This record gives sequence, structure tokens and C-alpha cells, in this order.
Amino acid sequence: MELVGPGEYTFAVLTENELKLPFYLVGAGCGWNQDLDPHTRPSGYAYFQWIQVESGEGSVTINGEQRSVCPHQAVFLHPDVPHEYHGAVNPWMVNWFTFGGYHIDDVLNVTGIWESGVYAIAHPEVLQGKIRLALDTLLSSDPMKGIEASALVYDFLISIMKFAHLDGNDSSSHRYRQLDPVFSFIEEQYARPLTINEMANVLDITPQYLCQLFKRLLHQRPIEYLNAFRVSKSKELLFGNPDLPIGEVARRVGYENAGYFNTVFRRSEGISPGMFRRMYHRAR
Repeated sequence: MELVGPGEYTFAVLTENELKLPFYLVGAGCGWNQDLDPHTRPSGYAYFQWIQVESGEGSVTINGEQRSVCPHQAVFLHPDVPHEYHGAVNPWMVNWFTFGGYHIDDVLNVTGIWESGVYAIAHPEVLQGKIRLALDTLLSSDPMKGIEASALVYDFLISIMKFAHLDGNDSSSHRYRQLDPVFSFIEEQYARPLTINEMANVLDITPQYLCQLFKRLLHQRPIEYLNAFRVSKSKELLFGNPDLPIGEVARRVGYENAGYFNTVFRRSEGISPGMFRRMYHRAR
């Protein structure tokens, strides 16, 4: 770990096997004073970068176009895209997350996050928490932390899909604001059985129209989004509670049938919840 003013960061020591993973975490930083570390990269950077503003204001130039970046915004940069950034209103405090992997482009194309630029964030605290977890994982002594970090990158990409949209896209921004009550409802109620009718009633619209909104924005149905959210929450329980029975994990994330939870989890992650726990649980 290295310290520069307020904040901390670290970079992964990537093994040959980790570089073959579909996703891998390169580095993470929290509470970083970016005023002390401006960058000019005419040839870009080798990895994907997510630079999220915590306070202050910065200036970023991407492919010759300059933009200001404030709280509730982040800069997303693809590899090899020319850019520069520096603080404009001191101190410019950011959290950052850098990553790579051969499957990144496929996921970004599905989620619609295929463009470098300044992104608006609906719930920045969620992404900040995930960056903090990524930093803690890299700083841990877990011999499997590279594998665990791979899962964190995938989870982070799904969160970007949910909470971020390219700033200036009024149509996308409007749909995010329209669906935000449904997102909040799912976050509050996911631990009990939910129906699409209940989700539609939050907006006082038909289930059919709710499905249309989700398909336009997230390229998935509301129930698919709910399942993805529950799987994400189940992974938190599997990480943090090594002795919690799988059936109880299922119940806590809203599945009355542990067998169905296992099916949904396996469809999402490619492995069972039990295998996921064995592979990714941190060494104590």
C-alpha cells in the first residue's frame, strides 16, 4: 500500500493465470487526492479505468474534448483512449478502480456502457463501497484474492449498468429517474417473495410497460434484474458467513426454495453457491 496525502491505493501483482481470467482487478484507490497526481496520456492507458468523484471538481479531456467532473459523476476510460485529467476545484478527491480481462468488452456491449466519457451516477455510495471492498481485497493476505477480485470486477460492472449512464443522454437519464423507485423498492424488499405486479405498482403502471422500460434501459426483464440483485446479495452472505447454511442464505435473499436459488445462482455464476463459497471465501 502507498499513501499520498489523504487516501490510499494499491495495485495487484497479477499472476499469469489471473491474466487469463475473463475479469481481473488491476488496482484500486479510495479517498485519493487527485490534485497531487494529474495525468496526461496521449496514447491512453493499458486498462479500463473508473475514476469516481468524491468531492471537489476535476477537468478531464478525452479525445480532445474537455469536460468538468463533479460529485455524482465518474470518468470511464477504455484502454488506449487518449486522455488527460487534473484537479480544478481543490481538493479533487476521487475513488478509482482499474481492471481488464478478455470478457470485458462483451459485458460492456450487453450493458450499453461501451463509450469512454463522463457518467452520471444515481447512487455513488454503492460504487464507492465496492471500490473500498476491492481495495481491502487487494490488501488482504488471502492467497486466492486474485480469484476473489475477479468476481468483484464482474459485480462492479453490473453495478455500473444499474447506477450509471453517460452524462448528457437525456433519454437514458429520464428512464433511470423513472425506474429509480423500482430500484429502491427492490433494494428494500428483495428478502421476501416479490412479484412483477408489485414492482409495477410502485410506478402505477402495467407489468407489460415495466418490462418495456427494463428492456430498453437494462436489456433484461424485471425478474432477471431482481434475480441478479439477489445473487449479488447472496455472494455478500457467502463471503462473510462461512458457516451459514445455503438454505438460510437462500431464505435471506428472498428464495423460499433452496433448490431454485441454487439453479438461479448456477445460471448466473456458472457454479453452485457452495462451490462459490469454497473458491472465493477469504482465508481467515
